Amino acid sequence: MHKLIRFALVGGVGFMVDTLIFSVLFHWFGLELMLARGIAFLFAATTTWLGNRWLTFSQAEKTNPFAQWQKFMASACISALPNFIVFKGVTLALGTQGLMVYLALILGILAGMVSNYLLSAKWVFRQG
Repeated sequence: MHKLIRFALVGGVGFMVDTLIFSVLFHWFGLELMLARGIAFLFAATTTWLGNRWLTFSQAEKTNPFAQWQKFMASACISALPNFIVFKGVTLALGTQGLMVYLALILGILAGMVSNYLLSAKWVFRQG
């Protein structure tokens, strides 16, 4: 299976984690919008790091997982910039009622996906 397809599948799992945690924090616990988004992002990024480590980039060196996780989180934070900017822009334009917040979540994640894949392939999970 092509790496980009595996990356997208792992990202789908990360999206589910992101959405679930965001929903619980924002709707059930009433956390502020961007705080809930940031916490959910950390959980989703860790989930996708694990998935990409074992599925997408399984041929990459597996020594020192903490150092690799740190690199992945750094690249995820870089990719979070377009993600969060689009998310915040859409919520400002359309509000956070009903499904609008989830539309913003999807559009933000798609905005960050390209740079996240490139940084993962070329830096985090680089082979030899």
